[in-house]
Amino acid sequence: CYLIDRYKPNTVNLRIRAMNCFMEFLELPDSRVLMVRLQQKPFLENVISEADYLYFKNCLKQDHEMYWYFVVRFLAATGARVSELVQIKCEHVRIGYLDLYSKGGKLLRIYIPSALQKETLKWMEETKKESGFLFLNKYGELITARGIAVQLKHFGSKYGLDPSVVYPHSFRH
Repeated sequence: CYLIDRYKPNTVNLRIRAMNCFMEFLELPDSRVLMVRLQQKPFLENVISEADYLYFKNCLKQDHEMYWYFVVRFLAATGARVSELVQIKCEHVRIGYLDLYSKGGKLLRIYIPSALQKETLKWMEETKKESGFLFLNKYGELITARGIAVQLKHFGSKYGLDPSVVYPHSFRH
């Protein structure tokens, strides 16, 4: 009770763990103290809703912001992190997937849904983009994660969306 009154649940559990380890060291296993139960949130905060996502991508398409339309579509349809998104090449769109080493050094295969693949191939044809990275900045270099985040916030506020839900990782969820 002393710990619970003064500290956060994670800190309390850390201290209880230390005491329990000490009790094991003293060979007093019956003197163990139970950990505090933590209530997990059953939902994620600040994630864009399905309705807002549909509204956002439709606004981008209506305003002929096709580059940003495809950024949003790829983030949502593939579940890719922004660092993975910038690695997508035209060649990957043609074959329908890309393999890369991701967070934690794991080999990851990102599949591109067929509807998105067809729509992207058409866009690539219209923009005469045949090879190389799909998402470049205005200087023809790989766009940064920060560049994507700033532009998404810009468009989100332009379309009246809550800026706290318009960020790249939000579409992954």
